[in-house]
Amino acid sequence: MSHDRTVHQLDRTGLVRDWLVGPSWAHPCEDLGTLLSAEGSPWGVSGRWSLTNGPDVAPLKTRIHEARPMVLDQPLPAVVEGGPIRWQAPGGDGTDAGVWRREHVGWDGYVDWSHFSYTPEYRHAVAATVIELDQAGRRTLEVISTGPVAMWCDDDLVLHTSEFSYMEPLRHRVERRFQSGTTRLFLATWQLALREVRHFVGVRVHGLPVRVVIPSPGADEHTAAVAERLLSAVGVSPWAATTGQVRVTGPAGAALQVAVGDRAPVPLRLVDGEAILDLAAVAPAEPTGEDDTEQPEAAASMLASGETTLAFSVDDPRAPVARRMPVATLPGAYRPVPEGDGPAQWRREFLEHAAAGVPCTARALARFALDPDGSGADAAMEADLAPALHMVEHRADCADFEAVGLLDLWHRVPASRWPDGLRDRVRQALLGFKYWIDQPGLDAMCYFTENHQMVWHTAELLAGETFAEETFSNAGWTGTEHAAHAREHASEWIRRKLTGGFSEFDSNAYLAIDALALVSLVDHAGDPDLRMAAEALLDKTLLTLASNSWRGVHGAAHGRSYTTTLRSSRFEETAPIMWLLWGTGSLNAAVLPAALLATSTTYELPALVRAVANQTERVWDGRQVYRGRLRRDHDLLDRHYGSDLRIHRTPDVMLASVQDYRAGLPGLQEHVWGVTLGPETQVFATHPAAFQHGSTARPNAWAGHRVLPRARQHRDVLLALHRIPEGDPVDRTHLWFPVDHLDEHRARGCWLVGRVAEGYVAVATDGGFEMLSTGPNARQEWRPRASGHHYVVAVGSAREHGALADFVSRLEEPDFGHDEYGEPWVRWRSLHGEVLEMGWTTPLLVDGADQDLDADGRIEEPPHLANPAVTVAFGEAVLRASWAGESLELDLEKGRRIVPASGVGG
Repeated sequence: MSHDRTVHQLDRTGLVRDWLVGPSWAHPCEDLGTLLSAEGSPWGVSGRWSLTNGPDVAPLKTRIHEARPMVLDQPLPAVVEGGPIRWQAPGGDGTDAGVWRREHVGWDGYVDWSHFSYTPEYRHAVAATVIELDQAGRRTLEVISTGPVAMWCDDDLVLHTSEFSYMEPLRHRVERRFQSGTTRLFLATWQLALREVRHFVGVRVHGLPVRVVIPSPGADEHTAAVAERLLSAVGVSPWAATTGQVRVTGPAGAALQVAVGDRAPVPLRLVDGEAILDLAAVAPAEPTGEDDTEQPEAAASMLASGETTLAFSVDDPRAPVARRMPVATLPGAYRPVPEGDGPAQWRREFLEHAAAGVPCTARALARFALDPDGSGADAAMEADLAPALHMVEHRADCADFEAVGLLDLWHRVPASRWPDGLRDRVRQALLGFKYWIDQPGLDAMCYFTENHQMVWHTAELLAGETFAEETFSNAGWTGTEHAAHAREHASEWIRRKLTGGFSEFDSNAYLAIDALALVSLVDHAGDPDLRMAAEALLDKTLLTLASNSWRGVHGAAHGRSYTTTLRSSRFEETAPIMWLLWGTGSLNAAVLPAALLATSTTYELPALVRAVANQTERVWDGRQVYRGRLRRDHDLLDRHYGSDLRIHRTPDVMLASVQDYRAGLPGLQEHVWGVTLGPETQVFATHPAAFQHGSTARPNAWAGHRVLPRARQHRDVLLALHRIPEGDPVDRTHLWFPVDHLDEHRARGCWLVGRVAEGYVAVATDGGFEMLSTGPNARQEWRPRASGHHYVVAVGSAREHGALADFVSRLEEPDFGHDEYGEPWVRWRSLHGEVLEMGWTTPLLVDGADQDLDADGRIEEPPHLANPAVTVAFGEAVLRASWAGESLELDLEKGRRIVPASGVGG
């Protein structure tokens, strides 16, 4: 019997989890000039600066929405799965069309169209569902969104909002008396995408539960309910498919089918409750995940996820339900220790990898470097430069990265090797480009993050010096004027980072971008002093990368990071740099920074840095403290910043964390602590902000924290505390502990213990952990059984602690608690016999001693850098490092490499 519908439940908090969803329609923003001036000062309430900064853009979005409101007086489309949608776009942009598709949303209840738009776009979308009551009664509908939303109950418009937020959702309530039977809920949304945009909607029903009904021709609600229970018991692991296969688990004997995108489904039988799925059998060679970015192929930084979304269903037309679960196809090569003949071989390996990649500037650079003596034009160069030129000519976000790549290619490849007309097109693109926020133009290019600042200054300086006598059409300045404008900014940026360090500390995404800018200055800037300062900062930056990584994994705490890089280091933007410079790491698609390093004719990595990176045979305890000040006209904030990074690495494992970093404040993209046992075996916990883990949610499920914890590390032990505000919608934490990438794991009491080779990790929380066995995070995500406000982490190894059983047997149960004010505290006797204790408002004590005091009992003066190779204090003029017979000396005040000799020269 066909009921032409499926029936579902609300979740236990009243969230609607089952929807019919339309596409996210996009239209270019071609009328921004009616509300903003493209010229003059960018500052002020109505200034164009707000176009490029998500957190402060809400007032501008509100003004634009007032001029381009949603069209409310239009027919509502019929709500039925697979049926057509026609919906008039806001602002008179015509009528958009689509098809209703079914979606079962995540635990946050969000129907999520979030997106990263490289140029400004108006975006709108619709969603619908049906609720059913057997008895008439009042309910309150809580509508959750980040922007304007209109909601109809049947044909009655019951809500219309105009407010915007950045990442944190807005909540609106509608109280209504519902008749018995069904009521259609139709929601229309509006957003302005300026780079990342959080675009979602959700509904929570307050009061007695209701049914959720999805109209679907041919569906049988009883059959579909059985199928849904079956699919809810299915799990996929691991996310990082190192072998090209994943394990699918579920009820024994279940017959499923799995599909990717519009491809025909493939049957899958869970014999004895599991099956091994070969991704090549269901997925195309290139990832086709429902990613929230449309990453241009030329992009220097990898925001794309590498994911493929698997859709699981049953082969029964009466049950059109499905569960979607992402998995990642990984870049193939990973190297934990150097191999081969050294730097020359690693360089060739990288260049061959880049030359075989997708069309991009780096591919052209690599191809030339492999054949520098060739003759005639490079026929493939036009295709290689097309993505970068498109970004520069359209002022797409991240075009500054690509402008630097084009300028490097301009200087690196002789004119005779360029196809006819291409060199002139590059020249015209660079002469027409915008190089800083104070120059004319309405765009959403990012100027205000630390890495973008320096790339902009580098691009403007090199373009100005390259075309010194020409007039740049956008600002009307000569090249000489552009170069002078940029030189001052670049010099100041380098000086601040040399003496104080980075606000985006140890980012496994943006350290690579910093390197891209610095090596470009070393090679091409005209001012010798600036070139030498860039060389010194590049040395220092790569020294910290070497010191704070482990076997080719940049496993440090990060000021900014992305989920994919935390789940697999093969996605790290720093990975190709490590492969190139010291023979470990991975080769992936983030090739432009490494390509500029590989083809540099001036910069040579100090041998000490390579020796530090490849030191794996002894215990290494390091500390890195950064201090600086954010500037309103560069960072949009005016306050101090600081980070205190700790590293404990052994031949078998690494523990890293940042101390007391903005504890108790909202997070963004921070990776506060983690244990590294391998490229896919990084263990860490977060306070999740959302179900999704894509780059447009900042923070999201795994990158960043909704509220930052307090973490302190003492050598091989870490204590972390979470203070989650009363009434927070996400009153829990979770742990990433991917057991399929472990050789062995055990649970005992409150402890969860894992082993990879001879390295051990142990994590404890009050009440212990429970492993998720279903869904996309099966056998990877663990939930605390109690509050999840306390974590104790210890690392060890077979060589230090014996067999894993011996290690486990020595783990004492910690004491967890809350004080009289409800603040969390923890106490634990470590494997070394030391007693560590810490409360939210009290010091980290080790055997009763406050770890923030010096030997005289006074508040310590922290070092700038301190590890076995280097110790340098803040204010100290010269950094002196020595390791394995190699030396490095940098004059931090003057910005000079002293030892070894500078490649720039005097």
